[in-house]
Amino acid sequence: MVAKAYDIVIVGAGVIGAALALDLAKNGYTIALLDAQEPSFEPSSPERVIALSQGSKRYLASLGVWDDIAANGTGWIQHIAVREPQNTGAVNMSHQELASDALGYVSEIRHVLAPIQQAFTDNITSMYGVQCLGFTQDETGVCLQVQDGDKQLKVQASLLIGADGTNSFIRHFAGIQTYGWDHNRLGIVASMGCEHGHGNTAYECFKEEGPLALLPLADDRFSLVWSVAPKTAMELLNLSDEGFLHILRNEVGDEIMTKLGRFTSIGKRTAFPLELRIAKSFAKGRVLLAGNAVHTIHPIAGQGMNLGLRDVAVLVDILQQRWAKEDLNKPLIGQTYAERRRLDTLAVAGFTEGVLEIFASSFLPQRWLRGQGLNAMQSIPALKQLLLKQAAGIGQLEGLKS
Repeated sequence: MVAKAYDIVIVGAGVIGAALALDLAKNGYTIALLDAQEPSFEPSSPERVIALSQGSKRYLASLGVWDDIAANGTGWIQHIAVREPQNTGAVNMSHQELASDALGYVSEIRHVLAPIQQAFTDNITSMYGVQCLGFTQDETGVCLQVQDGDKQLKVQASLLIGADGTNSFIRHFAGIQTYGWDHNRLGIVASMGCEHGHGNTAYECFKEEGPLALLPLADDRFSLVWSVAPKTAMELLNLSDEGFLHILRNEVGDEIMTKLGRFTSIGKRTAFPLELRIAKSFAKGRVLLAGNAVHTIHPIAGQGMNLGLRDVAVLVDILQQRWAKEDLNKPLIGQTYAERRRLDTLAVAGFTEGVLEIFASSFLPQRWLRGQGLNAMQSIPALKQLLLKQAAGIGQLEGLKS
């Protein structure tokens, strides 16, 4: 085995792992970034898109990559319309109420990842197509064993960070358990065009089986994310495009369709399972978790990637402190990270699950209360301002880079 030593090794080279590597490298750390897959920036159908909050934009701008991300094509969310079709009550949010250019942005993952990787510095060593076999840790650091083709390597570091997704190998090998549940829902995703364009507006429609979101893309199309029961999902995926759009129009409702006109096109449809998974420990010894490796939440509010980028910002904020730089082997690093990320994670997960529960019932008194609640959000300035700041992801990064 060949041993290589770094300050920090990161497993998972997606947006979260790559952003973390870039920011830590800018702070002078030597980084090994590992991933089982070779990087690919080819177009996919349907597009793999993510919603980025205003707070995430500011963070990515601090890394010097936002302009390139925007140049690749980014949809702007300047307005958010929340509706429950066939029920009273509505919430309308606008970027003007926060005096910002947008509440959020929608981009293909490849268009976010490519500029981050292109900004990598010499003190980042990328290792792709490697398989993690296991690791050991002691008072001197972590030793990760990996398979690289026909070679086995040892990668040594003071810290090991798992950013390797929902089914994280690092989390499993560290013996970190999760809590949560399967929602027994599938999220149908597709991209579609409409007659009148999207007007930089995101729509969130609450239905009994689950929410339906339309997110504005850069080319005036929408990205659809529709949560339905597995049986319904299979039926919808097997429909013709015309049949699918006919049902979608009915689900979206007349009010929204009047603004959009007819749907003019739809791309390939696919579906993925929806679940809640939160790690019981954010750190264990010299092993830390970030992104979906530590929290996987329902996409209802589009907060998954934003939550992960806040993991990155907080972790870098800790590691750039003098007391951490002096000794990366301090247990206080993992303890501080876990403490600072727990509340935000649980708040977002609690809000998401609470909204899903509230809108899951068709019981008439509860439907009436939901309508009144939406109207209250719209009419009470303080409540709406709080909702706006949460949607834009502004308050959560106060005190960090801006």
